[in-house]
Amino acid sequence: MTRANRPSTGAFIRLFNDIAGHRHRYEVFRDFVTLAAISMHNAVSPNERLEAEYLALIGRYPKEDAQAFPKLLAELVHLLDVEPYDALGQLYMTLELGSSHTGQFFTPPELSELMARLAYGDVLSKLDKPFVTVQEPACGAGGMILAFAKEMISAGHNPAERMWAHCQDVDRTAALMCYLQLSLWNIPAVVVVGNTLMLEAREAVSYTHLRAHETVLD
Repeated sequence: MTRANRPSTGAFIRLFNDIAGHRHRYEVFRDFVTLAAISMHNAVSPNERLEAEYLALIGRYPKEDAQAFPKLLAELVHLLDVEPYDALGQLYMTLELGSSHTGQFFTPPELSELMARLAYGDVLSKLDKPFVTVQEPACGAGGMILAFAKEMISAGHNPAERMWAHCQDVDRTAALMCYLQLSLWNIPAVVVVGNTLMLEAREAVSYTHLRAHETVLD
C-alpha cells in the first residue's frame, strides 16, 4: 500500500491539537504514548507501579482532555489497521516534534520498507525455518521491525507465528511507541528501555505478544 492509500491522519491530528492547545505539544504526545502503552500492558498483565504512573499522568488533564486520549488510541488503531508501518513516528514528524524537543527524527516507512525488501526479500520468499529472530538495538518507534513484518506478510508468512524481535532504545518514549505499535500488530517482541552499548536495561522488559505478555524486570 502506498502512502497516499493509507488512512488519513487528519482526525488524530485534530484531536491532538485540541488537547495540546494550552500545553507543550511534545508533553501531550509523550503522555498519550505512555497512557496508551500502560493501558495495553495492564489490560493483560496488571502492574501496580504502571497503574500509579497512569493515574498520576491522567490526573494532570481536565476531564474533557482525559476523555480524548482513548479517542486518540482509537485513531491510531485505525491508522495501523491495514498494514504494519511506523504511524506514530510519522505523526511525530508531521506534528513537528522532532525539531522542537530532542532533535529525534524517524525514518519514513517507505525507506524502511525498501531496506527490508532489499535485505530480506529473497530470504523470506524461501524461508525454511520455524521462525526468524530480528534484533534492533536502537529501535526508535519500531519502524524497521514493522517494515520487516510487512515484508513477511508479503512473502506469505504470519509475523505473529513466525517472528521474534528484540527491541531496545535509550529513549523511553520511543521505546513505548515501539511497544505500542508492535502490540497492536501482535508481533512477538521484547522491548527494553536502556542503552544497548552500555548493556543497560533501566526499565521494565515488556513482551508485546498476547500469549507471552508479562513484565520480567521492574
